[in-house]
Amino acid sequence: MLRRIANAIVAGRRQIIAVAALIAVIGAWGVANGKINYDLLSYLPEDMPSVQGFEILTDEFDLGNEVQIMLEGTGDVQTQAIIERIRTIEGVAEVQWVTDLAQLEEPREFWDETLTENYFAEGGTLVRVSMTASANDPAFANAVNEIRDVLADETAYITGTQQLELQEVMSSDQVRFALVALVLVTVVLLLTIPSIVVPVLFVVTIGVAVLANLGLSYYIGQELSYITGVIVFALQFAVTMDYALFLYHRYEEECRALPREEAMEVAIATTFKSIAAASATTISGFLALMAMHLGFGADMGLTLARGVFITLIAVLTLLPALLLVSAPLIEKVRHRVPRFDFSRLAGFIARHAGVFTLIAALLFIPAVWGYSRITLSYNLDKSLPDDLPSVRADEHIAEAFGRASTAYLILEDAGSAVDMQRLSRELEAIEGVDRVFGYSSLVDPRIPDEFVPAEARASFYAAGYTYLSLDLAYSMEDDEFAPVLGEVQETSDAVWPGKTYLTGQEVLVNDMEVISQGDAERINLISVVAIFLIVAIAFRSVTVPAVLLGIIELAILLNQAISSVASQEMIFVAPLAIGAIQLGATVDYAIVVTTRYEEELGRLGDRVQAIRVAVSESSQSILVSAATMFAATIGMAVLSRVGIISELTMLISRGAIISFVVVIFLLPAVLVVAQPVLERTSLGWPRHTKKGE
Repeated sequence: MLRRIANAIVAGRRQIIAVAALIAVIGAWGVANGKINYDLLSYLPEDMPSVQGFEILTDEFDLGNEVQIMLEGTGDVQTQAIIERIRTIEGVAEVQWVTDLAQLEEPREFWDETLTENYFAEGGTLVRVSMTASANDPAFANAVNEIRDVLADETAYITGTQQLELQEVMSSDQVRFALVALVLVTVVLLLTIPSIVVPVLFVVTIGVAVLANLGLSYYIGQELSYITGVIVFALQFAVTMDYALFLYHRYEEECRALPREEAMEVAIATTFKSIAAASATTISGFLALMAMHLGFGADMGLTLARGVFITLIAVLTLLPALLLVSAPLIEKVRHRVPRFDFSRLAGFIARHAGVFTLIAALLFIPAVWGYSRITLSYNLDKSLPDDLPSVRADEHIAEAFGRASTAYLILEDAGSAVDMQRLSRELEAIEGVDRVFGYSSLVDPRIPDEFVPAEARASFYAAGYTYLSLDLAYSMEDDEFAPVLGEVQETSDAVWPGKTYLTGQEVLVNDMEVISQGDAERINLISVVAIFLIVAIAFRSVTVPAVLLGIIELAILLNQAISSVASQEMIFVAPLAIGAIQLGATVDYAIVVTTRYEEELGRLGDRVQAIRVAVSESSQSILVSAATMFAATIGMAVLSRVGIISELTMLISRGAIISFVVVIFLLPAVLVVAQPVLERTSLGWPRHTKKGE
């Protein structure tokens, strides 16, 4: 069956190349037109009260998609003129300033103190601009750019545009990331493959698969998170390059005895089994990310897993076609490559297997200790470059107005003005709540509604809801922040007769932290169980997968322990995803060594000799694989100014090297020491027959 399919692939190689070219064009169009989501908070579950409240805040009060502007050195009349110009900009829903609630002609000393504190501070005034579109919409970017033009000659600080600026940073960096990754991967391949043409064919094959994968997102209506969009490009190259190497090396081996076309048929048929098993473990690891409560976990896991499957098909169809068509050129431009000899290392490890096994066991102590010391940060703004104008503006406005964070309490319009006043008083009595601002802050509850200006009431009441804004003394990084939110929610539920929703950017981030608790452990458990079952079936053993996964888990723990020691905190996304990614991507290293050890043990009957040959023969391919993953991701880790991207890719690149080291130095020793157990707990596992040891 496999041989017939291989024969069809070889016979139709030119048609396959033509179809691949068409797929690449279609995929490139999808990539160019696909939607990228830069708002991680949008991946929170829709049934959360804070998310529902934020929708009300956005849809009914135009406060969700809000840009804040602090003007300095402008008088009231000049500020009013600027506001009128901003109101005419397409994409601006509403501009809120003090004139919505007071008259400029009236002396400021007669204004309500709360009103003054909310709009004036340290020689500056605060203007709130509500936008019609979300931050991911091009209309938002156009409106913000026009606002910047209006304020070009003023001393102004604009915040609320972090997503837009992040998009600008990522758009300018992505081409750089891609070029660096391709150059470094190509260099690695040129150093290990004796022809300049072959690495290019590898890059073309996987490049078509990447375009097909990312382009498919557009055609099925999938909106990728910006993390997924960047990570998938590098990881799909990194984790699937093995498949291309396996096929090429088998093809070269078969060419020694067979004509090219027949050699390729044999290579496709025989390679399919090994790379299908390897891809199954990788796909399982990536799919485990879908267990994340935050939606971008499913987005990342599904896209990565799909990318591995598409690359598997490309390697078995497009790469053989390209290799056969380019065969004459490949032969013309051959060059020597260095060969790393691991035979001495293999012998040393085999002779001292007990010592290396003890080292492996002892390494779990610092690894677990370091892992337990990881401090996670959920402040998404901290992952942004410090020099972003919106980040600096946010700090300036917070310092001027003395607010560490702001929350909104959406209230179902089921209470009276007296209830509102009572709720405001009780909320202000909570330690950590500096100010509460709402309709009752400006209007005496004894004044009938018909005597209140319609504009003033419309600012606070819409579609059966009203709201209070709360200035909090704590930021989301303070330990007191979550308890204050809890007390606010309890108080509002106890006092207000209708339904309440506590929301706002900081509240959403806090909820993201809450629902993410335990995600890392759950994702790791699912990936470990899935890969355990696959390896157990492949080796017909319960102890072989335990050994392999134990070694890779040690590498994962060591990787994160290094980060915990090197820095005080990590953006939560990185440690949340790295377990499944590193396990899925590097467990193949352990499988390669173990498979070769099993083969040599059956042939030689001597565990020491078998492991020596296994390490010597498999180390080269594992080294190339690890070096490829390192090369594909280290550029982003070093160059990216976005904390989430740099931290996650640093973990991936360093994880590849650590996994290589533990698989080459520690796994062989453990296999040798565990041989008696493996014999008793595995079906068909070769026995150590040499006597006298």
